[in-house]
Parts: sequence; structure tokens; C-alpha cells
Amino acid sequence: MKKIIYLSILLVLVLSLFLSQFFIRVRISCGTQYGECPREITDTLIMTNGKSIFQAKREIKKTLSSNFLTTKYTVQFKLPNTLKVDLSVRKPNLALKGNTPDSVALVDREGMVLAINKSTILPTVTIQSELPKVGEKVGSTSLTALTLIEGLNKMYQITTGVVQNDTLLVDLPAQVRVIFPLVDADSELLLGSLRLIYSSVQDAENKTLYNEIDMRYKNPVLR
Repeated sequence: MKKIIYLSILLVLVLSLFLSQFFIRVRISCGTQYGECPREITDTLIMTNGKSIFQAKREIKKTLSSNFLTTKYTVQFKLPNTLKVDLSVRKPNLALKGNTPDSVALVDREGMVLAINKSTILPTVTIQSELPKVGEKVGSTSLTALTLIEGLNKMYQITTGVVQNDTLLVDLPAQVRVIFPLVDADSELLLGSLRLIYSSVQDAENKTLYNEIDMRYKNPVLR
């Protein structure tokens, strides 16, 4: 008899949990690793407020799976009626400027364009072509140039560079121009080599002995 009672209670609990997916109306709470969710995501998610857990989860999955800003997400039900959405989102670290005035593409480290702004304080590479659209990835040479600028920014606080004929042109302190190759280039190797070379082209009084470092060759050329 007790066994039957226990089984009945268990069955009721299981049915309650299952049916709650369809009867509990939820509200959405959204956050990211940086704080609040981006508005473009929040505006979509709040449309699921007031829907059942089952419906809300299905629509959240559809929304976030197709959103390029999101890299991964989790959804948790919190009593009494909250669906907590935690997102890992892309963040712009670099910028790309094209031949369109007052337009700058904000880009993450993987080369994904996240937004188009009029200006930015991020390290920026200028290219001689149109900018990719939001949600698209930059080309391989542009991505290499951006990776180099990020490294140069960390080493020498350089904030700008120009792509020209498959090379990146950068002006270092003390008026030293550096020419980087962008095709089949190893960014880490180039930056490591530059660090050694740049320190060696200055004398004890920190005066520059050369005006140009050409990194396109196996043995960099100093001019």
C-alpha cells in the first residue's frame, strides 16, 4: 500500500513538473559576462514575457541561435516565474576604416563586424575599400592587419595603421615607419621580431639610427 502511495506521489510530482512547462507564464531576465544584455537582444527577448516556459524556451533558442552577437547561452528557470538567460556575447576590440567618410566598423578578435559607428577610440586600421557589413567577417589580410595593430597598441600604444598593397604601414615613435606583410603572415613572429629590431636601432641616447623597418623579408631590411 505504501509503495502505491509513494508511486502516486511521484507520478503527481512528475506530471506537475511536466505540465508547469505549459501553464506557468514567465518573465525574462537577461545578462552577459559584461553586465546587461545588448538592447537589440533584449528588445527581442522581452517579446516572450507572459508566455509559457515551453514557448519561451523555444523562442529564446530560435532568437539566440541565429544572433551573431551571441557565442553561447544558458537558460535557467527561477521560482516563481523567471527565465534567467545568461549570454556570452562578442565585444569589439578593434576598428576598420574604409573609403566611406564617417563610417568605422567595430570588429572583434575573430574579425566579425559588430557595428558601424561614425567614430571610435579603438585601435584602427584603414583600408582602401568598402567596409564589410554588420554580421560579416573581414577579409584575411584585414584581420591580419587588425591583429598586428592590437599587438602594436599593447607594445607601443600605436592606434592607427594603413593597409596598402597587401602590406600594413605603421609609424612607430621616433618617426620609424614599419612595413608588415599581410599575406601568409605570422603576426606573433612579426611582432616578436619587431620588438628585437626596434630596440636595436636606437642608440644609448634613444636616438633612432634608421627611419624604416621593412618586415617583408626573411631578414628585415633597415633603411
